[in-house]
Amino acid sequence: MTPPPPLSSTPSTFFTANGGDVILRAGPEPTSKHDFRVHKVILSLASPVFEDMFGLPQPPGQSLNEEHQLPIVDVPDPPEILDKLPRLIYPGVVPPKIPDIPTLTALLSAADKYTIISIYPFLRDALKTFLRGYPFRAYIVACRFGFLEEAKEAAMMGSVRHATRDDLEEEVQQVSGVDVLRWAKFVQQREDRGRLYIKDALDWTQLGEWNGECDHGEGGRDFYSRLGKAVKEAFALNPCVGSKDLFAVLDAVPDPPPGCASLPESGIFYRGSGDGEPFDCPLRPISIRNNLIALADDLGDLNRALLDRIFGTELGSG
Repeated sequence: MTPPPPLSSTPSTFFTANGGDVILRAGPEPTSKHDFRVHKVILSLASPVFEDMFGLPQPPGQSLNEEHQLPIVDVPDPPEILDKLPRLIYPGVVPPKIPDIPTLTALLSAADKYTIISIYPFLRDALKTFLRGYPFRAYIVACRFGFLEEAKEAAMMGSVRHATRDDLEEEVQQVSGVDVLRWAKFVQQREDRGRLYIKDALDWTQLGEWNGECDHGEGGRDFYSRLGKAVKEAFALNPCVGSKDLFAVLDAVPDPPPGCASLPESGIFYRGSGDGEPFDCPLRPISIRNNLIALADDLGDLNRALLDRIFGTELGSG
């Protein structure tokens, strides 16, 4: 999977218009600095760090913006991050889009540094948008900032292959070994147990004694063999496979041979012994769908139980 792009280096002009009573000059290097005209009171209400910063006496000879003669406060944050951060604070302003995980991580770091707790819900929701595409990266971010539920969701979305990329070494070093071990333990056990469960659930011999009571015979065996292989392949790519995913797999598998599926809609017939015991052929389309729904539900229950057992109620300490 292609890694997310780097941070954009071109800030907007949102905070260069009239208004504001202080200039935040962002950028670690003189050549990368950008001025942002902001309001002390708004930033101070959102952040005790900004409140303390603006409350300090102005040193003699403090730099003033030439155009507006406003005091300048230098901050080390990249301009593209400081351009987005106030948008999450200002009332009535549309929140900025979070295009990638590096931008999200930088915003979370800034929120943590300036103690801006009001924007954490928005950033946590933004993290969820990366769970499916970049589950391990999202997991690392969740662990780094103590988001237990998001870490669990990312683990549920992940697989072993997500944690074997060379370009993740730097990210892994930012969290505790306990959290990395939890990811590895969960995804490995989930995949191993899931494969065994699917094998048993779709094994012809596990479907009951019905196969000797209808005319599907080897045709039914072949159908379930193809279905089992397709489901296992789908599970290998998507260990959190759900009912809709399995239905898509079913659509790609050739239909079962005609036979009991052509019986009346009730699909119920009786054994030749005449004992009156009802019997529903599992190769009827509705029976196959119900079988896959039950399979997905059971896998989900097993995975959630495993997740809670491995993660408990807190993340590891770094």
